[in-house]
Amino acid sequence: MKRLRPFAFLIFIALIVYVVSKLNLPSSWDRLKQLNPWLLLLAVVGGVPEYLFKSLRLRSFVARAKSHLSVKQSILTFLSGQPLASVTPGKLGDVSRIVLLNRLGKVSMPVALAVHVADRIYDLAAIVFLGIMGLVYYISTFSGESSALGTFIGMLCGMLLILALINPRWIKFVLKPIVAGLLPKNLASKISHHAGEFNSSLHSLLIPSFKIFGPFVLSVLAWQAAILRSYLLVVALGIPLAYGKFAFLWPIAIVVELLPISILGFGPREMAMFVLFTTSVVRQEDLFAFDLLNVVSGPILTAVVGIPAALHMFPKESHPHAS
Repeated sequence: MKRLRPFAFLIFIALIVYVVSKLNLPSSWDRLKQLNPWLLLLAVVGGVPEYLFKSLRLRSFVARAKSHLSVKQSILTFLSGQPLASVTPGKLGDVSRIVLLNRLGKVSMPVALAVHVADRIYDLAAIVFLGIMGLVYYISTFSGESSALGTFIGMLCGMLLILALINPRWIKFVLKPIVAGLLPKNLASKISHHAGEFNSSLHSLLIPSFKIFGPFVLSVLAWQAAILRSYLLVVALGIPLAYGKFAFLWPIAIVVELLPISILGFGPREMAMFVLFTTSVVRQEDLFAFDLLNVVSGPILTAVVGIPAALHMFPKESHPHAS
């Protein structure tokens, strides 16, 4: 993946050109004109629980690090990363979250990084878990003879995921690329001098919580809220797609879009969507219209809302002559 990083932008452009060349864009525009504005508003409001669950998960990790964030501060910290994350590949908005965790949570920078990495790992684990369920559903539904194989694959992947979460020592093998990918060189260098504190904090944070609303449950709830928000857009556009099928298969597209080769997931996500959802009554043009609307009413809107929060990353200037 490191060798492909210099070509990420070229891959992104190539995928976009390929996707657009396969579509009848006026048909996508016709579908967008059928949008029900009230259902769109409901979908936008429906995004609030997703962001609340993710903020509460961040707050729970800070509490496990023996510190405290208020609900307001956790929401502020979560939103602060959205503007940069929406316009840069590789989730560079994570830097602002780490800075605010350090400042608002009153923890050291290595602990702040550990909290952030643990938060990202649980977020990824939850969507991978849902993606595995979707893969089993896809194999079982569309390849009836392979239902046993699909179940076996699902059980195997689930066991590996559980082992990864309860044996977090594996993280030391990916620590270096994570730090290098998330932080500027000067901050990464600073953290490298405190690797012991980081490793100790991360290990304690990754130990599974068996509370009813522990980090993993909050992650699953957040993704379920995101799936419901996206499906409301499907309904708002009048696309004939059943909720059950969408709820199972949409996580697969989300996992694909997390590949660090695009901006906002454009390209890889559409390719996955076309494979998973295209039928005789659901056209690729309809799916592309949904995808555009989903990005605008989701990540882009959240990025705009998160701009004031992101500004908190910069410390206020001191005024030495002030009384």
